[in-house]
Amino acid sequence: MPPARYPDCENCEAPCCRRQFVEDDSGWFTLADARPIYLEAGTDIRIVGWHKQEDGRQPMFECQGFDTSTLRCKVYETRPEHCRTYDCREDDPDEWQQRAHCDLARHELHLHKAVRGP
Repeated sequence: MPPARYPDCENCEAPCCRRQFVEDDSGWFTLADARPIYLEAGTDIRIVGWHKQEDGRQPMFECQGFDTSTLRCKVYETRPEHCRTYDCREDDPDEWQQRAHCDLARHELHLHKAVRGP
């Protein structure tokens, strides 16, 4: 059975927003390539890691539009096109660029602490 049209993001900790590599048909994006896309959407990105490629290092980005206290996108209505079309259910878990998937138990613990306190 094919996945539903959109993933259920209600319990997602947004690894795709917090640890992402951006690419298109011409290759991987540098910070200079990716930053204008996010600035146009009303947010910014920062480099949070690197991956060694044959032709150099590939930056891993974190979108500053993700609100860690609410686990929601602050620029959802204007988010970049690749954010609108990305579907984590299509990721190949064996690829190096695979992002960690949601840890629903940890997410529920986070929400429980937010409601009741530490």
